[in-house]
Amino acid sequence: MTTVTTDRAARPSWQMLALLRMELLALRRNRTATALSVVTPLLIGLLLTSGYGGQMVPGVRRVVSVTALIMVFVVHHHLTTVYASRRQENVLKRMRVGLPSDRTILLGTASSTVLTFLAQTAVLVLCAILVLDLPVPRHPLVILLALLLGAAVMAAFAAVLSAVTRSSEAAMLTTLPSMVIFLATPGALLPLGALPAPIERVLWFLPTGPFTEMLRVGWLAQTDGGRALGFWDSHLLALPSAGVLLVWLVIGAWLTRRFFRWEPRHV
Repeated sequence: MTTVTTDRAARPSWQMLALLRMELLALRRNRTATALSVVTPLLIGLLLTSGYGGQMVPGVRRVVSVTALIMVFVVHHHLTTVYASRRQENVLKRMRVGLPSDRTILLGTASSTVLTFLAQTAVLVLCAILVLDLPVPRHPLVILLALLLGAAVMAAFAAVLSAVTRSSEAAMLTTLPSMVIFLATPGALLPLGALPAPIERVLWFLPTGPFTEMLRVGWLAQTDGGRALGFWDSHLLALPSAGVLLVWLVIGAWLTRRFFRWEPRHV
């Protein structure tokens, strides 16, 4: 029995599951964090989309925009506070001397936040379909891929920024510039067409640009210009966006490996 338990404990999947349970328990016990990272973003998202009932294209664009807002706030900002808090409390340092690898610790710590974001998005989409009478997403796999890649990019840059975040309270200041940059993409905080076309083309390469485009294509199966797309055309159109997100993920992973701090900051 001891050998079986030890073998299970050595598996990354079991370690990830244990970290997920630990983070969910910590989130449930911290009512302030629950309100700020779970309840408040979802309520704000529902309020921001409530006026688009029956308006297919504007409604979907607004839901996509709100999804990007929730992703940046919940995954990027909140996870920065989580990494900084766990580091300052020596939680990461203690886990590092155990069985889990560095990668497993980072992914496990982020798992509950990413899961929360996915659940919030599911509620938002269901509300858009059932209450706002928006169409059912045409290609859910494209949407799921966008959500996973977008959340992974936000989590990677949260780990990077936690290195310069002295405490969980300081995360609002350290993440403010990056949140503004991530949300500056037309289709996220700004509506499409709000800026000159050359500027929009440049800003599209920020992570939320391809993220929101994949969501729109997966939901409506049409280009931003209104041209209808078939099944394969929709997936082919999503490939460049997925590629850009993968590039950002690689950059974020490299920066995390280079700058992430495991020891508490004292200054």
